[in-house]
Amino acid sequence: MIHNLILVAKASEKTIRKSLEGSLKRLGVDTIDLYYQHMQDPSKEPEEVAEIFASLIKEGKILHWGISNASEDYIKRADAVCKVAAVQLRYSMMARWSEEMFPMLEQRKIGVVAYSPIANGFLSGKFQTADKYDPQTDFRSFMPQYQKEEIEKSQDLLTMMENLAKAHNATPAQISLAWMLCKKPYIVPIPGTSKSKRIVENAKASDILLTEDEIKEIDTRLDHMDLKVFGRA
Repeated sequence: MIHNLILVAKASEKTIRKSLEGSLKRLGVDTIDLYYQHMQDPSKEPEEVAEIFASLIKEGKILHWGISNASEDYIKRADAVCKVAAVQLRYSMMARWSEEMFPMLEQRKIGVVAYSPIANGFLSGKFQTADKYDPQTDFRSFMPQYQKEEIEKSQDLLTMMENLAKAHNATPAQISLAWMLCKKPYIVPIPGTSKSKRIVENAKASDILLTEDEIKEIDTRLDHMDLKVFGRA
C-alpha cells in the first residue's frame, strides 16, 4: 500500500507521526510500503527529516520512504542519512528538466516516480483549448500547454506522437508512457485517470517496446521543440 505524506507547513516528528498514524488507521494496515515526504519544510534540514523516517522504518511502521519535488542537494543529504527509495517528480516528453538528476539518482539507486507523464492529458492528443474548460472545476483551463498559441507550437510534437502511435499500433498516451518505460528501468510513471478503460490502456503501454534508436530520435526532436507545460522550472 502506497500513501503520500503531505507536509504543508511542518516536518516535525510530531506532525509526521500524527499523519502516519492516521494513515495506518484509515488504511487498516500495520505497515505502509512507501511513504512520501510530499513537500519540504524550509525550517527543517533534510538530515533531520531523514532521521525521523529512519525511526519509522526501524519501528516497522513503513518499509521505505520517498521524497517529492526536492532539489538534488536535498535528496543527497537525506539519502546519506536514511536510504531514499524513490523520488517523485513531474516528468514527461514536455517536462524533461528533471533528467539532469538522473545520473545522481541512478548512482544512488533511487527510483523515479513520474507524475503527469502524459502532460496532464495533453499527450493523449484528445483535448480542447483552455477556454473550453471550466476555470472553476478544471485545472486545464489555466495550463500553458492548453492555450491556443501553445497548441499551435506543439503541432510537431503531436504529429510525431500520432506517427509513432500508428507505427506501434498504440495510442499517443501509450507512446508517451512507453517512451519513459523503455528509457530507464527505474522510471515508474503514475498517470492519473477517472476512467477504467484508460487504466487498462495505460497498463498496456508496458507491452510497447521502443528501440534505443527510437528513444534517441524522439529526444533529439524534443530538444528542438519550444514547448511550454505546467510546472516548468
